[in-house]
Amino acid sequence: MIGMSSTWMAIKGFGIRESIERCFDLGFELVEVGAGHKYEPDAVGSVIETKHKYPGKHFTVHALFPPLGEGSYVMNMSNLKEHDNILSTAAGMFDLAERIGADVVGLHGGYAGEVVWVPDRGGFDKLKMIKGIPAETAESNMMTILEKLVQLAEERGVKLAIEISPFDVSKAVLSDPEIFEKVFSRFESDNLGLLLDIGHVHMSAAAKGFDPYEFTARFREKTFELHLHDVVDGKDHNPVGTGEIDFARHFKIIGRKRLEIIPLVFEYTNLVSEEEALRGKGHIEGILQSL
Repeated sequence: MIGMSSTWMAIKGFGIRESIERCFDLGFELVEVGAGHKYEPDAVGSVIETKHKYPGKHFTVHALFPPLGEGSYVMNMSNLKEHDNILSTAAGMFDLAERIGADVVGLHGGYAGEVVWVPDRGGFDKLKMIKGIPAETAESNMMTILEKLVQLAEERGVKLAIEISPFDVSKAVLSDPEIFEKVFSRFESDNLGLLLDIGHVHMSAAAKGFDPYEFTARFREKTFELHLHDVVDGKDHNPVGTGEIDFARHFKIIGRKRLEIIPLVFEYTNLVSEEEALRGKGHIEGILQSL
């Protein structure tokens, strides 16, 4: 299923309900209710009502959703101080997934220290490290909270997909093949898998020296969802088909059968127009037809 993150419309200034509706009206089969929304008092109710309006459409849920009020925290699995809030928020996301028939809840793994959001290009905020911790400590903290999150996913019967992040000044913990091997070896659960953000894979591969296509091959069977955007001059979230990524190569590695059962979700900034988004959609549809 080809989908769009509601974040794309959210950072253009639209509310939750209108963001979802505009994505569906553009012809996307699925909407990932995403992290870019401002606080709304009945975010969950808006999503459920929109699901009823579009009964044939599909959803996934991606952190941080629903949006929190003032004083929102960064969802950082690698910071022990955030674990209680993460569990509470994740439980709400799994509740929403059950109510709208979403198969996948996507979460970020965390960062080696305390981070804050700062404004960046295209409406996407950027992470800034304010206090670092050793990588081993961050990894241990993440494993601690993942144990509880995997149990939650199994209890709810919803897939938990942890997203690969680009490795930069934020020191993202889930940013290379070795750490994903550790995670999947430790938690042998059918409900735990990968949110394969192809743009992030290429950025991390450039920073850490691994092959992005080999990463896709290594975790093909654990991939529960794709995020689609292109990388241009070291910047991600550009229109698909305008940058360095060979999406056809990634898709051939994953294989047609698997691509037919996982969500393929575009994730864009507000710098991407509707025309560019639809061209990217056509580009992906063409690749799928050729497989």
